[in-house]
Amino acid sequence: MKDAVVTIGAMGWVHHIATDEAGYGPTLGPLVITATLWSAPREHPPGIWYSLLAPEITVAPLKKTRASNQRCETHCTKTSMDRVIPLWIADSKKVYTGNSGWHNLEKAALAILGQVYQFPCDWRNLVRQLDPSARPWLQTVPWLAAFDRNLPLTCKSAEIDAATQCLSETLARNDFRLEQVRVHFLPAIRFNQLLERFGKKSDMLSRLTLELARQVTPEVGQAHVWADKHGGRDRYAQHLEDVFPGDFIRVVQESREISEYEVQASQRNIRFCFQAKAESYFIVAASSIVSKYLREVAMCAFNEYWRQLKPDLRPTAGYPEDARRFLREIATLMEEIGIPATTVRRLK
Repeated sequence: MKDAVVTIGAMGWVHHIATDEAGYGPTLGPLVITATLWSAPREHPPGIWYSLLAPEITVAPLKKTRASNQRCETHCTKTSMDRVIPLWIADSKKVYTGNSGWHNLEKAALAILGQVYQFPCDWRNLVRQLDPSARPWLQTVPWLAAFDRNLPLTCKSAEIDAATQCLSETLARNDFRLEQVRVHFLPAIRFNQLLERFGKKSDMLSRLTLELARQVTPEVGQAHVWADKHGGRDRYAQHLEDVFPGDFIRVVQESREISEYEVQASQRNIRFCFQAKAESYFIVAASSIVSKYLREVAMCAFNEYWRQLKPDLRPTAGYPEDARRFLREIATLMEEIGIPATTVRRLK
């Protein structure tokens, strides 16, 4: 699921809840699902935010100019020729590419999170705040317990401060505000436990995403939820019934293009629209960025842990083919240390 909108009475303001995940396909590393809660004037639906946030915020790739390769504080500011160098907030798969991919991802993620949190911040403490239920795994999974780095990892704090301020001012100019960020952080051991509960990975993703969206949705008002299709699925009524027990679920339409529902309760009415490419909305892209960043920091911890034990080990991004290579190379170490396979890798 990718995006949600909640209307606040007759005040003319709307709450937008956007969700997105990172790490659904890999064998190694966590699955991270993020929900962000935003408020905005009623007349500004998510589809037009990029046009309103321009030129400081862009969905398009940054041009490879000398200015764009300089330090982070040049972004979302003006050059000596008064040319705006924007902050790139888009689908994380696009942002996290090329030689500057990590730099762009960290800057965007911490500028977004900086609307509700302060940096520098210890990574584990940040994850605990975003997902309190992750505390046991942060303490017991060896590479997570050993990783006590402060964020940002590579950008300078001043650079993050500048990007955060720019985003804050640009949002405020349009009466937009990020109010809350919540996460499901699922390292392999937790992923496997939940997979056993739900049976299918696609069902697990849909249920956890809807549950996370419900956590941040206000209890009173009207809502409109925009969501990515999950694995090509066209029918979501059963998952909505499970997450909203006792509420009336009305199927508006179900097709390959869009699946739409209304969830009706005594004090709120939520309309869900599941569609492809929801990351084209700024608020969904922001959730995508946060999920991807948290996953990639976790992969830094994972690779750092194993490379300390085996210095010649090539790092992995966790995707299936390379994961098989990585698991072969650490198999002896896993046996010597006594780390179960279910702690290291996913079952599916």
